[in-house]
Amino acid sequence: MREQRTLFDLTQDGLVISEKIQRIYPEFDVSAFVSDVRTDMVGQTIYNVTKAIGRVLRQHLPQDYSDALAILMNYVKMEAPPEPARHPTAETETSLRPIAHFISLYGLADFDASLDAFYELSKHRCTRGREIREFIIKDPNRCFERFSEWVTDKNANLRLFVAASLCTRGIRQKWLRPFIQDPQPIFALLEILKDDPDARVREQVATDMRDIVKDYPEAGYATLERWGQDGKVETQKILKQALKYQVKVGDERAFKLLGLGAVPKLDKAHIALIELKPERQTLPINETFDFSFSVQSESDAEQTILTYYAVAYKRPSGHITRKRYRLSQRKLKPRQRVDYEKSLFPLPSLKQHHDGKACLGWHRFELEVNGNVLGGFDFEVTTPKDRKSV
Repeated sequence: MREQRTLFDLTQDGLVISEKIQRIYPEFDVSAFVSDVRTDMVGQTIYNVTKAIGRVLRQHLPQDYSDALAILMNYVKMEAPPEPARHPTAETETSLRPIAHFISLYGLADFDASLDAFYELSKHRCTRGREIREFIIKDPNRCFERFSEWVTDKNANLRLFVAASLCTRGIRQKWLRPFIQDPQPIFALLEILKDDPDARVREQVATDMRDIVKDYPEAGYATLERWGQDGKVETQKILKQALKYQVKVGDERAFKLLGLGAVPKLDKAHIALIELKPERQTLPINETFDFSFSVQSESDAEQTILTYYAVAYKRPSGHITRKRYRLSQRKLKPRQRVDYEKSLFPLPSLKQHHDGKACLGWHRFELEVNGNVLGGFDFEVTTPKDRKSV
């Protein structure tokens, strides 16, 4: 298990990076750079240090982005291992990921050179699909043209990068759905990647198709139905992974495509809610949401229960939104009691987004079993806790 690292340790990574950049760019002020990284990290978690380094690099390199990128790519050549590895070492990832963040933040100033840089970084698995998101939104055609070359590259990490870039949804990134009305260019790329020899790439294709079915259901299902006709075991696995959510919510089309028969119908649950409570009624944004509950079967026969939790909240615009999330499906024995404790990473409404928007204030949590609301509670989302620098 990798040891827990402190903020001090991670800012030392910034020291190492800056000392190496100084060899290429002598004007680079190492001590000022490290100090600025520590200042930028105030109030953030240690996991954001690579992003902080990427931001602060802009202040200490030439103002012309192309000149700054040329310096950083010379640094990448110096730091990258001679042969790309399937999984980068911690040292390689720590030294190169800040460069990917730098490009994602400022790279639109030189679009083509930035795409070339992503090409080099992705071969070492030191950039993910979210870093190139703004480039796809800005000029999808130019990105897809590059992707069409990269999907046949011999480097599996590069092909995985392309597959991850095509995800229309995702956590902590802008969704592509509002910006791409026609998904056919995405399908053209996934058509090649679905037969990739690397299982990681095929798994990412399944993830991409999962989101596409949600965003472009008709086109998504039509594509999966066509893929399913090739009879390959690998393709069937992609279909099963891509439609996992649709099966959970009882989508008849997904059941038919996977050959699962009729959608099972759940009767009204004979069940009582014994207890439902949050760990706290006031929750700082960006923090884990913990709750617990207990239910008791009131039936003398075995019964199946499908449990959802829902969160209602007021958006900054004033509009109230309610989102449902599947929790579990299980069989209860006669008169069985079940106790749950759940710890959730911040839901979309419980985190601050990259554009600074946050849904603070009133939230409502409700527990549903077989479509019926058993109970709920109100809680408040507040501004982040003050964090002291380490």
